[in-house]
This record gives sequence, structure tokens and C-alpha cells, in this order.
Amino acid sequence: MVAGGAVSNSAVGRMAAERQHGIVGMLKNPYVSMTCCFAALGCMMYGYDQGVMSPVLVMENFEAQFPSLMGDTIQGWLVAALELGAWFGALTCGYLADRISRKYSMNVAVFVFTLGTCLQCAAKNPGMLFAGRIIGGVGIGMFSMVVPLYQAEIAPPELRGSLVSLQQLSITIGTTIAFWLDYGFSQIGGTECKPYNVPKDEWYLADGSFNYEAAHGHLCSGQKDIAWRFPIAFQMLFAWILFVGMFFLPFSPRWLAMKHRDDECISSLCRLRRLQPDDPLLRAEFLEIKAAVMFDEEVETELKAGGKFGTWRPMFAKNMQKRVWIGIWLMIFQQFTGINSVLYYAPQIFKSFGLTSTTVTLLATGVTGIFQIIFTIPAVLYLDRFGRKKFLICGAIGMMICHAIVAGIEGSFLTSWDSHQGAGWAAVVFIWLFAVNFAYSWGPVTWVLAQEIFPNSLRSKGVAITASTNWMFNFVIGLTTKDMLATSGMSYGTYIFFACFCGMGAVFVWKCVPETKDKTLEELDMYFGGDNTTIAAADKARMDRIYGELGLDGVDRPEDLNEKGPIGVDIKHHDSSPEPESRKA
Repeated sequence: MVAGGAVSNSAVGRMAAERQHGIVGMLKNPYVSMTCCFAALGCMMYGYDQGVMSPVLVMENFEAQFPSLMGDTIQGWLVAALELGAWFGALTCGYLADRISRKYSMNVAVFVFTLGTCLQCAAKNPGMLFAGRIIGGVGIGMFSMVVPLYQAEIAPPELRGSLVSLQQLSITIGTTIAFWLDYGFSQIGGTECKPYNVPKDEWYLADGSFNYEAAHGHLCSGQKDIAWRFPIAFQMLFAWILFVGMFFLPFSPRWLAMKHRDDECISSLCRLRRLQPDDPLLRAEFLEIKAAVMFDEEVETELKAGGKFGTWRPMFAKNMQKRVWIGIWLMIFQQFTGINSVLYYAPQIFKSFGLTSTTVTLLATGVTGIFQIIFTIPAVLYLDRFGRKKFLICGAIGMMICHAIVAGIEGSFLTSWDSHQGAGWAAVVFIWLFAVNFAYSWGPVTWVLAQEIFPNSLRSKGVAITASTNWMFNFVIGLTTKDMLATSGMSYGTYIFFACFCGMGAVFVWKCVPETKDKTLEELDMYFGGDNTTIAAADKARMDRIYGELGLDGVDRPEDLNEKGPIGVDIKHHDSSPEPESRKA
């Protein structure tokens, strides 16, 4: 296992450990930081789509138009339909990311996402709504896989955690925008439907709930269609800004190296690092990328003899199993923290604590999003300084405590919220604190680790597996939570269930997950889960030979490099102008 305080085996990694981390490092690397920020727009749509539906489900105009979607089980399927599409999108995007590049894969995702969004905002029946959720989910899944992959591959080692964490910050911003946009538009025409041609005394049932069956088929004189259609459509704005902007951003240097476009790889690194081609640090980073690509290609050539699916065999080889299982279990534990139960059903959860006003529950939901934005920032600023494990363990323990307290409160006052409104607000506060603990830890850090644990040639496949795992269990959560919370007298058991998984997640990270900060992706390729004495002899001999061919053997610092770059290519005289965007990806 790579110890958290171990000295890096890479010349670039040793240099990275000495450089500025966090906000200072980001300010000193403005181009790569802004590129990662812009790419994170793809994940803003991911967060927006997570947040937009739960407030819509409690709008009276929506209920009147889709009364057949008001049951707990069918709402679970409606919410989960997006996750099912996202599972497929994340699983298949790995091939696309390798084939046409990381950045053009994002543009394909924009087209798919746009089709799904159009179907949702124009929906006249449940079938259109479900189809839109599934198709839009495919686009969201593609974004969730390829955006952090692109960010990780363009980031310098000392900023990789911070820059990939921008993905989670963008998700929380998207969720919060959706909550507050829903709240604002829910006021258009008032929060009540007031259906035409329906007697006023039939608008509400005896228990005070909206009589959507009576209102169905009648236009609302109060709340308008735009209250829910516009918030759903608004997310396309982010998508098309991303589409246009990606044409002006660089390709991933690692993807270019995989395609043997070495000149463009060097140009891309020059733009991203703001260094000249003959700078020792840039030359060292390029050569380490080149070495990793050469290593992976030699192994892949040997595997192709195994048939059509031979290149997938390394994902199931003994030396890869630990990486794959760590990625899978991190995503499972992330989903079973219960975060998406809160995001998908926040208004209904807060209503279950005795908050009877729709306006108040929507406001409480919006505050959840604001807290998530604020407390994702520590991960962006300090993840590369303090490391991944500390954030994950502290966050898991904090979430476990919050779930346990909410379970205790709900179990004590389940039948007497009306006379104990203070207890209801106490439960809301601990839901907020739960969201805070998730925001700085399991939200961003699991996605950072998912990019770090796989070798260069298998990274897109590995990230596709882990991202699709995330969405599959996201689907399970979306489908089952509503029924779990609706179980009479036992809703507090839902929080106990999630608390147990938070505790198990903390133990898993402590025992099984290595610290990866300040390591280059190429170094993690060789040394993840091992050290110089445990790497297979054949792999070590192969890499030593490649390092010798590239002049990297015996290089302790970038300044130690020879004048020549990779095998007869003099990068000292390479043109550092941006790569031509017109070239075929």
C-alpha cells in the first residue's frame, strides 16, 4: 500500500509535493484551473437534474396534470428512471471517450441530454416524462464519467484533488439552482392550482391535501404550467454553453499520447502548464506519460492475442482486482450514505417532520443546497494538502452520527409532531448537518479516487465501471427510498439503515483505501496498492526498460533529464502553439 507520507517515486510527483496546493496553487495555474471549472458545467447539469424533480413533484399544477404519478412507488420509478439511463450512459461512455476523445464525448452527451430534456419539458403524458428522464439520464451518466476523467488527466498532481473536486462543487451548485428556481417559479400564479370548473370545496380533501384527481383534466387558474416546465428546460442553457466552449479547450494530454499524437500532447501540456517545451518539469511529465502509454500498449498487444475481448481481461486480472473493487465499493458506500434520498425527496422528508407548509418545505430544501455549496469548498481548498482518507473517514463518522440522531428524534415523536414542532426543526438541522458532512467528503473524494486508481490505458474502462456502479445503486436508492420512508411507524429505520452503511464506509476506507495525494497518475499506475518490492517482477522489468529507453532511469528531479526527449524527438525545439482544433479527434 502507498503510505500517505511516502516519498514519491516519480520526479514529477516529488516536485508536486513541494509546490503550492489548494487555492494558491490554483491561482498559480489559472489556465488549467479555469479549464476544469468550465468542464464542470457538465456536472452542474448532473446536480441540476437531481434537484429539479423533487420540488416539481409537490407542485399542484404538476399533480393535476399527472395524477397517476402521485403514488409512492410510481414516483420512485419516475425519479429512478434517470439513474437507469445514467447507468447505461456511464457504462458505454468509456469506449466513446477512448475513441473520439474526452472533450468530444462531452459534446455527444450534450445532444443526448438535450433530447431527453426536451421530452420532459414538453411532456403531455407520463410516457413522455419517463422517456425524457431515461434519455436525459444517458447524457447525465456520460457527463458523470467523462468530466472527472478529463479533469484528472489535465490537472497537475498537486492540484488533481482540488480540480476534480470542482465536479462535486458544480453538482451542488446545480442542485441548489434547481431548488431555488423551482421555489421561485412555483409562485407564478400562486402556489395553488385552483382548477377551473371544479367547485372550490372540492379542491382539497378532508386531510388538507390537494385533490389532484378532481383537478385532472381542468386548467389551473392559479399556478401555471411554466412553474415546472421552465425549470426543467433551463438546464439546457448550461449544456449548450459547454458544447460551444469545449471546442476551444485542449485535448487531454494523456489521450493524445495514447493516440501517438506526441507533438499535440506536448502543445497541450505547454498550454495547460504555461511552460515552454524545453522546461525540465514539462519534459519530465511528458516522458512519464509516454512511459505509461508504452507500458500499457505492450501489455495490451499481448492481451489482444486472447481474442476480441482480450483488452478487457486486465480489468479482471489479479493485479487489477483491488483497484476495481475499491472503486466499486466506494461508489456503493457513497450511495448508501443516503445523500440522494435527501436530494430526491427533501420536501417529502421535511414534511414528514411536521413541516406542513409546502413553501416552508421548499425553503428548507433550498437551504440544504446552500450548505452543500459552502461545505464542498474545503475539499477544493484542502484535499491535496490533508489527503483523501482523512476527509472520507471524518465525513462518514459525521454522517453516521447525524443519521442516528434523526432516527432517535423521529422514533420519539413520530406520532406527535404537531405538539413538538421544535423536535421537527431539530431533525431538519441534523439533515442539514448530514448534507454538510457529505459535501466535503464522500461527494467529491470518491470521484477523485475513481480517476486515480486505474492505469492510463484502462482508466476510461475503470471509470466507466465505477461510475455505472454509482448510478446503478443510485437507481436502487431512488426506487426504494420513497417506500421506505412511507412505511407506517418505521420510517426512522431508514436513517438507522443509512447510519450503519456510513459506519461501514469509514472502516472500509481506514482498512482498504491507500492515500493517493501528490502521486502522478502514471506513478499510481505502477505503484497503486504496492511498492518497489511487491510489484510483479515482469512488470517492473518492463517499466525499467522503457524508462531506460526514454532517459528517465536515475532521474530524481526534472533537472536531471538529458537534453533529448522521447526516442529521437527533440522537444526542446518543439512548437508550443495550441494544437489545431480542426484536426480529427
